[in-house]
Amino acid sequence: MPDMFRGNPAPNPSAASASELVAAEAEAAASGSFLDRFKVKALETAKSFLIDMWLARHTQERVMPVLRGVLEGAGEEFADAVRFGGGVYAVGYCFGARYVLLLAREGRGGKKGDEEAGVEEPLIKAGALAHATLVSKDDFVGLRAPLSVVCVEDDPLFPDEVRIAGEEYMSANGVEHEVQVYPGVPHGFAVVGDYNDEHIKTAQATAFDQMLKWIEEH
Repeated sequence: MPDMFRGNPAPNPSAASASELVAAEAEAAASGSFLDRFKVKALETAKSFLIDMWLARHTQERVMPVLRGVLEGAGEEFADAVRFGGGVYAVGYCFGARYVLLLAREGRGGKKGDEEAGVEEPLIKAGALAHATLVSKDDFVGLRAPLSVVCVEDDPLFPDEVRIAGEEYMSANGVEHEVQVYPGVPHGFAVVGDYNDEHIKTAQATAFDQMLKWIEEH
């Protein structure tokens, strides 16, 4: 597993911080006072600030060279497996999901395709991604590798308009794909974990099977 973050993992609020926010929200709801509402906003702002600062440090310009290096290394160390398997597969969640898209794009790979047409093959053979973040409509332009996409209904981090634009692009350009939207689950639900909510637990297992089946079939 490549360290895309160079030893600087994404901020993960502690259980104490999370419980503090929940308690503050309950107190604000009960009292309705301006001061209590201000406390909630302050906690939310602090968490958002940490995430924003982290994202500012981990841009496409920093992450893509790391991934390219890993793929080049895999091609050298596991040359036979890559050659006879037809390539490398990629699976990405949240922040990493966007990079599956970028690796699957036309003209971004190091393996030549139709030279007369000036087309390069993508760096991956096929990909699967779940509840992507920071994806724009332009990230779908040039896609060539088959993709399985796991989405959350009404996800502000991966808006419907971006998802729909991506689906329309893939359909119009003959990109093999599947898109499944999961209702009633939070962003991040597909990450393997111990969930108390049976609906989330079932959705997580279904999403995992969706992605695994896609990779195995390609």
